Amino acid sequence: MKVEDVFTPRAVHIPQSRTLQDAAIQMRDQHVGALVVTDGMADDRLIGIVTDRDMVLKAAAIGASPIGTLVGEIMTAGVVTIDREDDVGDAMQAMSSHGVRRLAVTDRGVVVGMLSLDDVIDALGRDWTLLTRILHSEQQRERSGSVQSPLHL
Repeated sequence: MKVEDVFTPRAVHIPQSRTLQDAAIQMRDQHVGALVVTDGMADDRLIGIVTDRDMVLKAAAIGASPIGTLVGEIMTAGVVTIDREDDVGDAMQAMSSHGVRRLAVTDRGVVVGMLSLDDVIDALGRDWTLLTRILHSEQQRERSGSVQSPLHL
């Protein structure tokens, strides 16, 4: 299975100079758990990522003000990426080795979306559900006697 089969095809951006409240509103309105952080300059260069978990564990836990704390103060610098044509197994390995739950998905070096651990679990869950249905269906056919041996001795 390829990353392009399971990733969320958009990455929501926020400049590092915006407040945590702005980030929370954007996450809520866009229904995402992470924002790609940009430098806010003309080229809008990617410099990090801020997650809902960062906002709770890094900011709320220390009493940081949502309106007085900037995204750049709590973001995780750097963005771990995976190419959309890579295998999901490679993505899981990247998540494991970097200790992250989300990867920015790229296409020729341009961020085109995000792949979360939830996306991977959902896709694998669908595969396992299908396998279970196939197995159950075959067992039902065997019990009903509709499966005939190809050799009639």
